[in-house]
Amino acid sequence: MITRYSLLFSLLIATFASAVDPKETKLQQEEALHQGVWQVTSFMRNGKETAKETVDSIERMVDGKHVVWKRDGKRFAGTTVELNPEVNPKTLDVSPDGGTMKGEKLLGIYKLEGDILTICMAPKGKDRPAKFEAIPGTDETLMVFKKKTKPQN
Repeated sequence: MITRYSLLFSLLIATFASAVDPKETKLQQEEALHQGVWQVTSFMRNGKETAKETVDSIERMVDGKHVVWKRDGKRFAGTTVELNPEVNPKTLDVSPDGGTMKGEKLLGIYKLEGDILTICMAPKGKDRPAKFEAIPGTDETLMVFKKKTKPQN
């Protein structure tokens, strides 16, 4: 009798374990790493560095798949982000909440190394960047962030 229950229990565990999609789990784990407040440490567009005082005033707050951008504590933009950690480099698609680009999908790449996040974004209508650079003439944006806070559970 105990052997039957053991076998049944083992089958149940195996069934639930196989129902979990490993890609979904990896995505969920990756998304969890992005949660929290990120301080911009570097911002370059089209080969030009943004002034330090401007960079120091910008934060990126991630809650689920939604990002709120703040400057000097005031919201100036919001986006929805879709990550793909299954490719190299990892990719993200960004959809602005409003403004002239509402409904558009901007393509980018990212790398997350500890508490440092680097994102390179293509301009509207352009192909996804292949490298983490924002050289003149590309209109690409290269941003580096440092995690400021971890999400509270």
